[in-house]
Amino acid sequence: MRTPKLSEYNDYATWVTFEVMANYQVRVVLTNDLLKSAEGRLGSGPGEEADAFCYHVKGAGRSYIFLPMDAPESTVAHECWHIIHRVMTYCHVVDMDDEIIAYHLDHMVEQVYKFKNAIKSSTKKEVSDDQSKRRASSTKRH
Repeated sequence: MRTPKLSEYNDYATWVTFEVMANYQVRVVLTNDLLKSAEGRLGSGPGEEADAFCYHVKGAGRSYIFLPMDAPESTVAHECWHIIHRVMTYCHVVDMDDEIIAYHLDHMVEQVYKFKNAIKSSTKKEVSDDQSKRRASSTKRH
């Protein structure tokens, strides 16, 4: 996974693709401001105050999942379920057998957490780099 970069909407975003499910694409957005991220990316936010939400592009194999940076596991699992249900519906999966759902839900949750961990690692690196630069510049003055 590439090092996550802060977007123009002051959030982090990556794509998750389900190759075996018609290349269905999911834009994972982690943010501290759900409304700003949604308005910037979709033109509007959720119709109500939300802790997190999904948006499914009508007639297309694409969805968005908007999560706060500090989303608890329960919220991540809840929103990922909505994504997987949409993927299955879009691909006309009639028999939503437990194993099919569990496998894809596992994959989606894992991708969200890989992305969250990559963001944490990159922001810790940025903080430690900034601190090193400050220490270096303060020792040069003496």
